[in-house]
Amino acid sequence: MLTGLKKVNYDQLDVLLSIKGLQRWDNPYTTEDAHQKFLETYPKIFIKEKAILPGIPEKRTKGVHSCEFGKGTVPSKGSHNISIHLNLIKKCQKLRSGSPEFVEKLNILIKILRKIPIRRSSEEHEIVHKTMKIITGISDQLSDAELKQLSKTVTREYWLKGSTVDASQEFYTVLRGSFRPLTKYYKRTIAGDFVSATAESGGSAKEPQSTSQTLFGIGSCFGTLEPLPPKMQHNVLTIVTEENCDFLKISSTDYLRVKEEVAKREKLAKEELIHACPCYRHWPTVFIFQLAAQLKWRKFPADHVLMKAGELSEYVGFIKSGSCNAYRIIPALVKRPLGKMMKQMKQVLIGQLHPKDSFGEVSVLHQTPSTYTLKTGTPVELGMIDAADIHGLAPEIQLLFEQTVRPSFENVTFDDLKFKYIRKETEKEWEHTKDIILKDALFYNGICPGVGKWIHKHLISNWGEKKNQEDAHVSTYR
Repeated sequence: MLTGLKKVNYDQLDVLLSIKGLQRWDNPYTTEDAHQKFLETYPKIFIKEKAILPGIPEKRTKGVHSCEFGKGTVPSKGSHNISIHLNLIKKCQKLRSGSPEFVEKLNILIKILRKIPIRRSSEEHEIVHKTMKIITGISDQLSDAELKQLSKTVTREYWLKGSTVDASQEFYTVLRGSFRPLTKYYKRTIAGDFVSATAESGGSAKEPQSTSQTLFGIGSCFGTLEPLPPKMQHNVLTIVTEENCDFLKISSTDYLRVKEEVAKREKLAKEELIHACPCYRHWPTVFIFQLAAQLKWRKFPADHVLMKAGELSEYVGFIKSGSCNAYRIIPALVKRPLGKMMKQMKQVLIGQLHPKDSFGEVSVLHQTPSTYTLKTGTPVELGMIDAADIHGLAPEIQLLFEQTVRPSFENVTFDDLKFKYIRKETEKEWEHTKDIILKDALFYNGICPGVGKWIHKHLISNWGEKKNQEDAHVSTYR
């Protein structure tokens, strides 16, 4: 077998062969110009591989535009795929309030909100939803499900300069214009906390700042999502407009209705997920309700370890979407480069868990280490119940767990794992050998896969077209 062959640039090879004046059967001598051109072109027919030097990693600091990963998503600690982290950053990145891009999006929102909700198209509803997500005062208080449903009912209000607005029953966002608070508090959060203009503007106790001096502009919010009690409705959340203003309004009545509907859907989805798992299909509905009350949604990326072998599980998981791979560790002999055999611990795939499967019950109930490692094969959404919440359930539910739950992959024996490992290693070795044979056969004649194949195909197709034209000419002549 030939060794040390270089990759050929077929474009330059064609240029080399087309040089006029070289020695051939009809030209006994090579001209000086052709000789010089040949010497200049010949080194170019070999593709030189670029030497990649090791880079010095920079120590990155947290900058102005950095942000935390989105809630509910846990990136894999050992993942080096930069696209995963870039997507997470882009997903949670928000426009700076007052920037030209932010103002432009709010102007588009004003045009859409001039229509009543039933007159808006599905595309316009989607624009309203996306724009509301970048408004911090709204997105920080609402879940995505609540935000998406409320985006179909929000309206626009126009107020002239100097108007007094009572926001004790609505929640407003400034799309255009500015306002000043007339009362001590101008906003109330879902948690029930009142926000004053002094606290929002960074004032301190030593340097008191009057509420009438604080000006709020585009992107600012005021009012309340949950209606105030009747005794507190007067002179609590009142502002005055400093110029003609456009407001996005969320009615407290709409918010309470949407909140109740979303809570019902969430509760029903949790109950259906638990009831769909094989171990819980015959459970009484009352006990399913108690489990669903403790369940929380979480999302994980691919290759994230949910449960480690030899460790206690921290939760019971119910797979809503995606798939997980289960591995068990066995001792195996590994051949080293010099031919020496060495004993190492290897992971062997023993099975998969799919939607409507559960895991972790035996480890949590019996306080025994898990017998396998569970890793996400695709992005996964789980319903999770913490171990502390499981132990806090009624004794009847824990007894029902003992009667119905069985360990996963308990029928997999050591011999099965050994045969799976041998078969996997044999397939891997054959793929490696086959790859070497194919590369040796291709590189033997200087053929490099991926280089020049389109040129050859193009030449062959041109030759075929030319031959077809000649055949057609001959047939016409006949």
